[in-house]
Parts: sequence; structure tokens; C-alpha cells
Amino acid sequence: MYNILSNRYEIEKEIGRGGTSIVYKAYDLKAERAVRAIKQISKENSAVYELAKKEAKLISELYKQDKSNEFLPNIIETIPNDKYNFYIVQDFLDGENMDKMLEKGAMPYDMFIESAKQICSFMEFFHRTGRIHSDMKPENIMVLKPSNALMDGIHKKSINLKFIDFGTAIKNESGVVGYTPEYASREQYEQSPNIDKRSDIFNIGATFYHMLCGKKPEKVANETRALYSNERFIFDKNVNVELKKIILKCVEDSPENRYKSCNAIYKDLCRVEKHSNLKYIAFSFAVSVVCFSVAGFSAYRSNALSKENDSNNYSININKGNYAEAIKIDHTNKDDVYSKLIETFTDDEKLDSDEDNFIINEIKSIDSIKETDSNYGRCMYEIGNAYWLYYYPIDSNLDDLELENARITKSYEWFEKAVNDENFRIQDSESYDRAVIFYNIGKFYAEIDRKEREGTDNSDFYNDMWNNISEMAEYIDEPNEVVNARVCQTLLTLLSRYSAKFGQIGIAEESQMEIIDRIDKKVYNNGEITYLNKYSINISTNFNIDAVRQKIEMAYSD
Repeated sequence: MYNILSNRYEIEKEIGRGGTSIVYKAYDLKAERAVRAIKQISKENSAVYELAKKEAKLISELYKQDKSNEFLPNIIETIPNDKYNFYIVQDFLDGENMDKMLEKGAMPYDMFIESAKQICSFMEFFHRTGRIHSDMKPENIMVLKPSNALMDGIHKKSINLKFIDFGTAIKNESGVVGYTPEYASREQYEQSPNIDKRSDIFNIGATFYHMLCGKKPEKVANETRALYSNERFIFDKNVNVELKKIILKCVEDSPENRYKSCNAIYKDLCRVEKHSNLKYIAFSFAVSVVCFSVAGFSAYRSNALSKENDSNNYSININKGNYAEAIKIDHTNKDDVYSKLIETFTDDEKLDSDEDNFIINEIKSIDSIKETDSNYGRCMYEIGNAYWLYYYPIDSNLDDLELENARITKSYEWFEKAVNDENFRIQDSESYDRAVIFYNIGKFYAEIDRKEREGTDNSDFYNDMWNNISEMAEYIDEPNEVVNARVCQTLLTLLSRYSAKFGQIGIAEESQMEIIDRIDKKVYNNGEITYLNKYSINISTNFNIDAVRQKIEMAYSD
């Protein structure tokens, strides 16, 4: 390597090396020793050499189109006339690769928000040029701050990202679908010819996941098959729920369900940021008022400081998505915190014993959500829904039937509260109607054993039950696969256990068989389960539709 390249660049040292390139730090002798980065690419591999030339040309074009010069390093020049190497001279990026920074752990909240917004801004700009990136990932982002910036909690406004490596974007233009397995969408893995900006949006969501969680997603496929997003993106319970929603919408398996543009993601990030800032401002104002009013009153001041600390800790926990800890500090339903709590409890598609105990001790036993709360019915419905869909006491030895009884009876009391709330009926009639059906099913489960012992399970009781079954059957075509699987499971259980009772009160065999046929058609295609959701697949593997058909046939053959 030259000490002075092209009579202009004084090489100081090597700062990076790859399979086909070396990067040097140098000083520009024609620009008052401005610091440059020089990338040396060997001409031995003609394909690599040609790609490097195209990439340098693309970055130069993008830099000119980026009026604010915000996103890309400036390529000063290329030096092609060396016999053995091709050189790209660009601005020196004084920072660290984001992938390396994330080895230290997840980004702080403020840093994540600002970085995510900059990624969206760049990708929106990139898409406006008519190109698809296809390989957005932390490795292709430079953070122009020292490596300790992440851990020292720098102010978010000082964060500045630069975007590097557009080799895959260039390959896309020639019809080659490139990707990195940890950040790739299914359509990229399957080499779909219809790769578009929605694939980039998936890559962005996978990048956000790495930034927020401090770990890479699972690869798009293992040795045997492609993985679904719910298998690849596993969140800890302390992850901010609003940010998690944004990421999950980015990484939907179906491109049609993802964000339509990077600008739409940006707007949602701003909404989350604004919500957090408003709470911080409100808190700061409250603190200043308290501090002013308690001056001169030591006892009162002590009490106020305690409240201040509680308020501060409450806000911190809310911003971090630690809703359980926030509720322990303040049980009032601020910002619909109970609904957000239930969402975090069920984000792993399981409501376990610890979460059940929290609901009992922190919500039920102290009656923390009041009927006067405008969201009372909605909260009750969501808690009931969580039990009905996801309750699974991992430390129990219940068999499948006992577990189903436990789920339904646990949900029953919450659905009962929901259906007695007039505001909920007015605010969300569709969810209210569903709550009524599940409440009635739960009531049946709660009363059947006693009525059978007492001999009071008369025809009216089973007629009411059949009407509820008929209404529940309308949800067989529910698009939410978890709801759909639970509906089918409950219907199969009820028809299996009470088909003879329904026959005795005059319900036609064909009416029961029609429901079974609809379940069969919905759940299976040529004997294969049609669900994509792993949790729904696990539920449906225990279905035995043929056995239920036989029970119905036997009930009407007697």
C-alpha cells in the first residue's frame, strides 16, 4: 500500500479488512488534511470489482439527491487506474457500526426512537428513488458516536446515522434476490419475483427488534423449513408495548398486512414518542407544583416527595412497558394501563400461573378497576378474553378437558362484568356481543355439574345452550386464528359431551353435523391443518372430529 495514494491521500493506518477489501484511514493533502476513509478493492475478482464500481456510482447519485446530505457518506472520488486495485475515497465516518454497538445490549428508549426515525427517513428517501434495498440491518448502519455512546445514555438529538453497503440493492436491479437470514422476509427466502418495499419494511422491523431487544431475530429458516414471524421474534415482557406493536406490524408474514410505507412507520414512532413526552411534561409540571406548594411544611414536604418518587417511578415503568410494576405503584387505570398489562401478559400466547396470581391479587382482590371507569367493561372483556384464549397454569397437572374447564370458568366471571357494563355495550357492540356468547357458555360450564346432580338440567337449559352454540358457531370463520381454534375446540367439546341431550330436546342430527362439517372445512385441507399460527396448530392437533361425529351418530341411533 502506498504511503501517499494518488499524490493526495496520506495513509495513516488500516481500520478494517474483509475478504476482498481493506479500509484505511487517510488524510487529504489537498483539503487541509481532512480525514478520509479509503476502501481498497482487489481487481482479481472481476465480479466484486464491478459491483464495487456500481456501488460507488450509486452512493454518489444518492448523495446528490439527498439535499440535506443527511444519510450517506460523500464519495470524494474513485481511483480506477491502479493495475491491481480499485479505490473508493469517501468521508471518514467517526463512529461505530451499529451491529458492534448492539453487542453491548439493547438501545435505551430515547436512542432507539431517534435511530428508528432516522432509518425510516432514509428508507423513505431510498424508496422515492425507485429502488429496493433488500438488506437493511444494523451491520449496514454507522452510528457517528464513540462506542461508549450507547452505554452512557447520550442525548437522542446528538445521534447521527449514516447508511453503508448497497451491494444487495444493486443485485436486485439485475433480478438477484439477496438477503441476510436473520432479517429476511419469507418472500426473500423463497426468492419471490415480487420483492418490493414491503420486504424492506420487514427488514426494518427485524432491525428494530435487534435494536430494542439487544438480540438478532431467529433466521428465516432452519434446516427443514421456513419459520413464521411468531417463531422468530420473541419479546421479553419488559419491552415497550407500543414499540412492539410497530415491530410486529412490520414483520407480518403476509406483505399485505405490513405497513404500506416507511413514512407510516415514522408517524407511529412519532406518536409513541409524543405520548411519552406528554407524560414526562405532565409529570414535570406536577413536580414543580408540588415543590412550590410544600415549601415551609416539612411533614407535608416529606409526603409530597414520597408521592413524587411514586409518580416518577410510575412514569418510568410506563415508558419501559413495565405495566405490572406501574400498577403496584398506582392502581388507577391511567392511560388504560390494565389493557396494556393484559397485552403484555399474553404476548407469548400464554397466561401463566404468575400472571394469574397478579390478576387475582392486584386487580380482583382489591377491586382496582372501578365500574365508574369509562374503560371498565373493555378491561373486563380483555381479561376474560386472556383467560379464555391463553390461560395455562404451567405448574398444574390438569388434563386437556380439565384445563379447558379451568379456562372457561376463569374467564366467565370477567365476561360477566363486561356484559353488565352499559358503556362497553355502546362503545363496542361487536366485542360486547362476543362477550355475551362467551359469558353464556361460561355460565353453562359453571352450572352444569350442579344442575345434573340436582336433576334441574331441563330442556330449557339445553335449549338455551344450543342457541349459544349456534351463535358461537358464527365465529368458525373468525380471521383471528387463535380465536378460531378456541371456538372450534369449545364447540367440539360441547357437541361431544351433550349431543345426546341436544337430540332429546329435538335438535336435528343434521344441525349438529353441519357445525362439525364447518369446523372440518375450516381447520383442515386434505387432512392438513390450515392454521399458520403455531399456538393455533398446537390447539388443533388435539381435535378428533371423527370421534365427535361418531358420538353424534350414536346419540341418534339409540
